[in-house]
Amino acid sequence: MAAKAFLCLAGLVCLAAAAAPSRLKLTPGRYNTTAGPVDDKLNVHIVAHTHDDVGWLKTVDEYYMGANNSIQNAGVQYILDSVVLQLRLNPNRKFIYVEIAFFKRWWEEQTDATKNEVRGFVNSGQLEFINAGWCMSDEASPYYVDMVDQQTLGHQFLLKEFGTAAIPHTGWQIDPFGHSAFMATLYALMGFNSWFFGRIDYQDRVLRVAEGTLEMVSQPSPSLGPQADLFTGALNGYGPIPGFDFNIGSNAAPLNDDDRLEGVNIKQRVEEFLIEVAGVAAEYRTNNVMLTMGSDFEYNNANTWYKNLDKLIHYVNMDGRVNVFYSTPSIYTKSVHDSNRTWTVKKDDFFPYADRPHSFWSGYFTSRPAVKGYVRTSSNYLQACRQLEAQVNVSATSELLWEAMGLAQHHDAVSGTEKQHVADDYARHLSEGCAECDDVINEALNKLLAGPQALPFQRCLHLNESICPITSDSGTNVVIVYYNPLAQDRNESVLLPVTTSVTIYGPKGTVVPSSVAGGQVRFTASVPAMGYATYFLLKGAEVAQDDAKPLADTTIENEFYAVSFDGASGLVKSITNKKSGVVAQTAQYWAWYNSSDGHMFDDTSQPSGAYIFRPFCRHLNISKPCVPFNVSDGPVPVVAHTTAAAQEVTQTFAPWLQQTVRLVTGEPAIEIAFSVGPIPFEDGYGHEVVSIWRTDLQTDAVFYTDSNGRDMMRRQYNYRPTWPLIVTDPVAGNYYPVDSVAYMQESSPSGRRLTVMTDRAQGGATLYNGHMELMVHRRCLHDDRRGVGEPLNETGTTGLGLVINAVHKLTLDTASKAPVQQHSVTQRLTFPLVPALAPLTSSVADFVAANTVSFTGLLNPLPANVHLLTVQDIARFQGPGKLLLRLAHLFAVDEDPVLSQPASVDLGALFKRITVSTCVEMSLTANQPLASMKRLQWQTATGPTGQATPALAGLVATLKPLEIRTFLCDYAHA
Repeated sequence: MAAKAFLCLAGLVCLAAAAAPSRLKLTPGRYNTTAGPVDDKLNVHIVAHTHDDVGWLKTVDEYYMGANNSIQNAGVQYILDSVVLQLRLNPNRKFIYVEIAFFKRWWEEQTDATKNEVRGFVNSGQLEFINAGWCMSDEASPYYVDMVDQQTLGHQFLLKEFGTAAIPHTGWQIDPFGHSAFMATLYALMGFNSWFFGRIDYQDRVLRVAEGTLEMVSQPSPSLGPQADLFTGALNGYGPIPGFDFNIGSNAAPLNDDDRLEGVNIKQRVEEFLIEVAGVAAEYRTNNVMLTMGSDFEYNNANTWYKNLDKLIHYVNMDGRVNVFYSTPSIYTKSVHDSNRTWTVKKDDFFPYADRPHSFWSGYFTSRPAVKGYVRTSSNYLQACRQLEAQVNVSATSELLWEAMGLAQHHDAVSGTEKQHVADDYARHLSEGCAECDDVINEALNKLLAGPQALPFQRCLHLNESICPITSDSGTNVVIVYYNPLAQDRNESVLLPVTTSVTIYGPKGTVVPSSVAGGQVRFTASVPAMGYATYFLLKGAEVAQDDAKPLADTTIENEFYAVSFDGASGLVKSITNKKSGVVAQTAQYWAWYNSSDGHMFDDTSQPSGAYIFRPFCRHLNISKPCVPFNVSDGPVPVVAHTTAAAQEVTQTFAPWLQQTVRLVTGEPAIEIAFSVGPIPFEDGYGHEVVSIWRTDLQTDAVFYTDSNGRDMMRRQYNYRPTWPLIVTDPVAGNYYPVDSVAYMQESSPSGRRLTVMTDRAQGGATLYNGHMELMVHRRCLHDDRRGVGEPLNETGTTGLGLVINAVHKLTLDTASKAPVQQHSVTQRLTFPLVPALAPLTSSVADFVAANTVSFTGLLNPLPANVHLLTVQDIARFQGPGKLLLRLAHLFAVDEDPVLSQPASVDLGALFKRITVSTCVEMSLTANQPLASMKRLQWQTATGPTGQATPALAGLVATLKPLEIRTFLCDYAHA
């Protein structure tokens, strides 16, 4: 019966005329909205929702307050006020809400009576929190640590205020511009049953509609297997069906059932609704369809929505051909699950996304690189802040930075797709949060040092620009405490800008070897796991300019690598791994793509902008990529510096683009530090700047990129694993997000692998055999017409253009040996040492005698394949004496014969200053015990889906490859 009703509707309402009652009885003011799912009809799930960006065209504060409405008429506080009133009037009405950053602000303004009423809505299912992170995060640019954190913040708030009734069960990524494999993993590990999104590539959609596969099961992680599998649904956008947007100001005709008035239209509106529903139903496999009745910042007057939806439900059900009711994505998921179907699977991700030909949303992988870099460094600062906060009783907290980082993961924040004043506001939030953590770190370090007087520690805010006033001041000696947020000991080369000769002393009060070159002192800091070590910088006479030598054919080297440069071109020409003997012939250079201004040779008129990357090609042939313009048309001027600590070559490709290729003693990677900007635009074009590697590796135009720092994804030129790609742009259509790692390799285990690790999210591509490029900076002079309404033309602090100072790390080895260094280098690049600096007012010997100059928070370092992801006092949500711990296995299955094995950690014997008494293994966001987490199981052609099971024996946790394990522990300071 259900199948017949569905198929008839799929044929565009074949029953519409014959089955419709001759006249629907009008019952104004008396509407039956009690319906729920049934077996013998098409079930139409009405999902009332609003999509509230925590910043985009306006700042998060402006959106909440309803300020600056000349840009966009939106005020979230009024949406929530209005919805609560309407839920009160009809217990059958439902609403879903997503962005807890907004909800928390609203909640804190409410009376106890309103709070109790809203708790009743949650308990009854009228109000359901979906996704329920601090924001609806981007999926291309965030690192997995920050994705977990922002979801945890939202989930913990809900658990504290509403209890287990508010635990979310559904992912809702309706607006992000492409979808990552890790996003599915994240949701599965949080206990979610499903995941829905609104954007999917237009070519992919056409095929999935034809095949009935808009709903599927994602299998995102070969290492995690069925526990990461997740039911996945692609919606047709996220707005209402045409003609049924009842928001204030819309053109949709209201349902009029009052025969005292002109324009009674119930029968007509029912028929129009059935036609639209038939079109939706034709695209899905079960007798359930979900209608997203809402959109951006809608329901500011919820009465216009609910009054019309009540009538619509009543009269359509009176008609009888379909069954319509208020629902939620979780109810819809359960109904689809109960259809007992076998689902197709999706093993790759949904990048890059295109909404039409020549319109690939791959520019935002790089947009606003300064924001992306600031988010990554703030993330590391937050981890260090939390670790110290958990180990030492301090008066300040990390909460402000946690919330700021939650905002920054939004799909119009770290993505770089917001207006400039909004980007500035995100940076303000991060700056204020970091300032609070300054207080945490200063207080904690002073207590751990236990010296006779507190030190006024400060950060060097512009260290990436070689600016640090306290070290550059010729009259001040400096004490530097380096904090290590990793759970492994590290010996690491560090740099500080100086203007004088200096002597470096270590924690033992003895001289540490150092070298000064290029206005910076370099030395090796040895810092214990989750701890600190103290160094001292004593200044001498003004330093003369170092001896910089013009370069002919030459080679720089350390104990791990030799990098050779061609004297004629000034470019890198070969790399040798001295340990393994692997050699690659290379040419690394810089180029730019001219940005399309929308006046190309086709009819799309698509400019390049914040979202979309579209190069202005010099040819019409879409069978081969555009050739970018070299930054330098001739030989690249180079100079070499050699010291005991490092050998390096600085290349000047243009007045606005320099890079230094550096080999540091003891460092198993090649460092490439570059400065790009201000990007010129005098030729009338925007420019999109790329670092290009051309090598003799035989890669068949395949490379690999990380999924938010976790699984590696295979990318092949002009290819999609699940549909036959029609190529419209062979450059932009082959760009993918690179969060931290990209590599190209030859096919055999003994084949060569060249790996590039990044200090922030970027876009990357392979366009030829042995080729890989990374886009590091963009300056576009036209808006790409996707809503932001301004060009991506960042002018920086000088007004001339934004300058980006960033780092790539590179390794070369066999494919079988490369992962060990890849993970080690990525960890150290992503979680660098955190320096705290203060004036040294005593002798080094006196300071060493009076202070605890070295400290580790761990009894023993963790194994090399385990990352201590979270150490956080979570008293804010769980009460005093509660510690949130997370451990992450860094290696995938079969990545390394030793480090891909399971690893065990005794939580009770982990910390020095913390005594852990009992631990419970939890879901990823710690809102439910893992043992009680029950996910719906879905049948696929490869077998049923699964879920994570506890792996805690006493206090010993065992992690399998790529697992993330979360624990809520009782603890006290030792």
